[in-house]
Amino acid sequence: MNACLTTVEAGMVIHTDSDAVSRRRKESLAKILADHPHACLTCAQKQGCSRVDCSSNVPVDERCCKLLGNCELEKVADFIGIPGDTPKYVPKQYPIDKDGPLIERDFNLCIGCLRCVRVCRDVRGADILGAVWKDDRAWVGTLNGEGLKEAQCRFCGACVEVCPTGALMDKEGAAKQEAPCASACPLGIDIPRYVRLIALGQDHRALELIRSRTPFPAILGYVCFHPCEDVCRRGELDQPLSICALRRFVAEAEADGESLLLTKQPDSGKRVAIIGSGPAGLTAAYYLARVGHEVAIFDNSDQPGGMLRHAIPDYRLPPEILDREMEFLWKFGIEFHNNSRIGHDLTVDELRSRGYDAVLIATGTPISKKLPVEGGELEGVYPGLEFLRSAKLSHEPKLTGSVIIFGRGNVAIDAAMTAVRLGAEQVHLVCLESRAEMPAHEWEIAQAEEEGVVVHCSWGPKRFTAEGGRVTGVDLVRCTNVFDEQGRFSPQFDDSETDHLDAKAIVVTIGQETDQDLSSAVGGATPGPGGTLIVDENNALGLDGLFAAGDVVRGPSSVVDAMADGRCVAEKIDAYLGGSGLPDAQVDTAAADEAVLDTSSEAMQRGRQSAIVSAPDERKSDFRMIEQTYSAQTARSEADRCLRCHLRQMISPVVLPPELWLPFNAEAVAAVPPVEGVFQLLDAEKNVLAITGNLDLHQSLSEKLDSPGEAVFFIFEEDPMFTKRESELIQQYLQVHGKLPGGGVGGDDLDDLF
Repeated sequence: MNACLTTVEAGMVIHTDSDAVSRRRKESLAKILADHPHACLTCAQKQGCSRVDCSSNVPVDERCCKLLGNCELEKVADFIGIPGDTPKYVPKQYPIDKDGPLIERDFNLCIGCLRCVRVCRDVRGADILGAVWKDDRAWVGTLNGEGLKEAQCRFCGACVEVCPTGALMDKEGAAKQEAPCASACPLGIDIPRYVRLIALGQDHRALELIRSRTPFPAILGYVCFHPCEDVCRRGELDQPLSICALRRFVAEAEADGESLLLTKQPDSGKRVAIIGSGPAGLTAAYYLARVGHEVAIFDNSDQPGGMLRHAIPDYRLPPEILDREMEFLWKFGIEFHNNSRIGHDLTVDELRSRGYDAVLIATGTPISKKLPVEGGELEGVYPGLEFLRSAKLSHEPKLTGSVIIFGRGNVAIDAAMTAVRLGAEQVHLVCLESRAEMPAHEWEIAQAEEEGVVVHCSWGPKRFTAEGGRVTGVDLVRCTNVFDEQGRFSPQFDDSETDHLDAKAIVVTIGQETDQDLSSAVGGATPGPGGTLIVDENNALGLDGLFAAGDVVRGPSSVVDAMADGRCVAEKIDAYLGGSGLPDAQVDTAAADEAVLDTSSEAMQRGRQSAIVSAPDERKSDFRMIEQTYSAQTARSEADRCLRCHLRQMISPVVLPPELWLPFNAEAVAAVPPVEGVFQLLDAEKNVLAITGNLDLHQSLSEKLDSPGEAVFFIFEEDPMFTKRESELIQQYLQVHGKLPGGGVGGDDLDDLF
C-alpha cells in the first residue's frame, strides 16, 4: 500500500515493519543505489576512513561523496539495510558543475527526488529548476540557461538545504546554516533581517533590530570595518552587500524617531564604576544602566568618547554623530566624571571606598608605541595617537613640505590622510610589510592614494636624520621578511639595499599599548602582553568585583570588537550583582521572514550601489565627510540585492530514520541472541565507551548491566570473526578520535591491541 495514496480511516491498523514492507523498502533502495555511488556505504571501514586513500582500492568515481557520515541516503541505507544483490554502481561520467558561484552541482549524485525543484518553485517562488522523465528516471536541470546564474537563480541555498545526497552542495567555504554575515558580526546583529526590513521600507523596525544589539548604530554605520561584508555570499556573484552603509542610512533616516529600547528597569540598588569612556566602557554603561544599576564613568579626558572622540578623524566620524548617540546615556542618568586619570586621580580601592559594588576597567590602549631607532626623540617626530588627537582638537600641527608616516594599519592611513589635510605637500607611508600583508583595509589604502599618499612597502627605518635638533628625514633599509616561520614578528633586513626620504615631520603609528600607570592603580591584577590585563571566563581580574574588557584585555582592535566586549562584560557584571540578565528586545521581523523570494532578475544583475563620494581634490582641503549617506531610493535598491541566506535556517530539518542505538536496559538486552559478535556501549551523548568482541553477546551484555557505569545505549553486530571485527572498529575509532574508546590514550593498551 502506498501511504501517499491511502486515505486514513477509523480503526485502520498500520504495519510499518512487516517482512513485506522491509522487502519492498530494500528493493526500492537497491534501485536508487544502482544509479548512485555507494561503495563506501558497504565498506566495513567507512566510519574511520580518512577519505584520502582507499584500502580496498575502490576507484574515486565509485566512492561516496564528501557527505559520508552526514548523508541522508546513507542513514536511510543503514536503517533499511543494503540488499546483498544490489547492483554495482557503474560510473556514468555525468557533468559536475564546479565553475558556477556558491553552489556545486554533481549530476552523478542526483537520485531524482525532486525536493530541489519543489522548494525552488513552491516555497521560494523562484521557479528556476525543473525536471523531465527519461530513461525511467527524473533528470533535474535549470529551466532557462545552462548555469544557475544564467538561469537567474537567487542563490538562496534552499535547494542545497533539502538535497539528501550531495548532488547540490555549498562550494568550499560557503555557510550551510547561519547567514555568514550574521555569524561574522562580533555584536551578533541580525543583519539579514534588518537589511530585508530596509528593502521593505520598514526603517524604524530595522533600526530597532540593530539597537537590540548595540546602542550606537550610527557610530557603527560610520566607523565599523564591517567584517560581515568580507564573508557576504553576494560577493561570490559580484560585490558584497553594503551592509555598513545600510546601517548608517537607517540610523540617519530614523535619527529623530522614538526608541522602544529606552525603557529602563527599576533601580537595583547596585552601583558600578567604569574607568574609561571608549566604545567598550560606553556600551557596558548603557546595558548596566538599562537593567537598573547606578553607573558612573571616570575618564582622563575633558569629554567622554575615548578614541571615538579624540582619535578618529572628523571625515570618518563627525563629532555631532557621537554626541547624538550618547544622548541615550544621559537619559539613563549615567554620571560622567571627566579629567579623572586612573593611577593619578583615583584608584580601584578609592572607588570601592565610595560604595561601588563593581568596577570595570575599560581604558583601552591609549599610548602610542615608540619606534626604537636612532633619532626617535627628535623634534618633528610625533606619536600617532597624539598626532591624531591634536589634529582632532585644534587642526594642529600645521605641516609643510614632505611628511612620512610609519605604520601599516588603519591608524597609519588615518594619520596619512590627516597629514594631507594639515598642509603636507607630499605624504609618504612606509611599512615593513608587503602590500598583501598590510592589515589596513584595501579601500582605505585606495582612498589615501587617491589623495596623493605614496605607499612604500617592505622598507624599515634605520635612523632618523636631523639638523639643529629637528628631524630632516629617514634612512631606510629593505625588509625581506616580517614574520618568522612560526608567524611571530621577527623582521629581517637586507643591509645592501638602502634608500633615504627627506621629511619635515614624521608620524609613528606602529601600534598602541596600555597606560603604564594602570598596574599601580589595579594592584593584584595579572599583567598580559603589552601591558594588557588577564581576565577569566567572566571577564574578572581575580579580585572581588573587579572586571576588565575591551582593548585593555585583547590589545588594539576595532570599534565593533570593543562594543561587543562591552556588551559581554555587562552581562557578566549584572550576573555578579545578582541580576537576571540583559533583556531581549522584541522587534517584529515577520515581514523579513517571508519565505517567497521577490528579488527581481534585475536586482540579481545589479551591482553594488555606491554612495556619493567627494572628489579627492575637494575633500583633502578640510575634514568634511568623504562619503555621503545613502538616499532612501539607493538604500532600498542596495538592500534588495541581499540573497536572504537566513531563510535557510527556517527550513525544517529532515526527519531521519530511527538510530540503531538501543537503550541499555534489561528488556533490550533480553532480545540479544547468545551468538558470537561485537557490541559497543555509549553514554547519553552517544560517545563510545567500549568496543568488545565476545563468544556470547547476550551473556556479556547481561553481565555489563550489573555495573553499567555511564552506559546508556548499546549496539551489537553478529560476527563469527568477532576478534577481527573488534580490531577494525577500534582502529576506526582511533583514526577519528586519536584515543581509545572511553578516554584511553594508548600506551600499553595499544601495544596489547596490536
